Amino acid sequence: MPENVEIERRFLVDGRFERPWVHESTECIEIKQWYLDHKELNVSTVHDAVMYNNKQLASGLSQEASSALLQEPDWTVRIRKYDTSYFLTLKGSRKGAAAAEFEWEIEANIAESVIDDSLYPLVEKKRYLWTNTDGLVWEIDEFESNLAGLIIAEVELEDEEAAVEIPSWAGMELTYLPGWSNASLARMLTRQ
Repeated sequence: MPENVEIERRFLVDGRFERPWVHESTECIEIKQWYLDHKELNVSTVHDAVMYNNKQLASGLSQEASSALLQEPDWTVRIRKYDTSYFLTLKGSRKGAAAAEFEWEIEANIAESVIDDSLYPLVEKKRYLWTNTDGLVWEIDEFESNLAGLIIAEVELEDEEAAVEIPSWAGMELTYLPGWSNASLARMLTRQ
């Protein structure tokens, strides 16, 4: 997989029946996600940093990373919390199953100072890591709160054409359907 590119296939899951990923998972992670206004994002080539609302979130950018970040005008800007750690993620426009993605761990106090600027309701989920018989690790997200009942499974790939053994419990493929990203789901919550 090229550096800073995420390739994934995503599937809707019907959780009303057997949920093997729960008892067969290698890990369960509690995740909280906030989506921020991409218009407040700034890549500073002077400071080699990612700024948001004039606050420095990530620093030490390489010239290549700065250049790539400046080429995409509409990054999806996300702060994600795993346990006590916070991560800033910038995702580019999806082309097929692939999208540019940059991620940095950031200080808790910095993350907490910007999540109040979140445009959309908080997205909460439990992520189960489950390994299929073909050796690929699937991430099964069981959403909570406003999205409770929604389950989406995804698998990251090295190549968009890679063969994937789809588990029997995976339903309709969402990979190429607009409106099913976590950011889109968060935006949908504001329309209710």
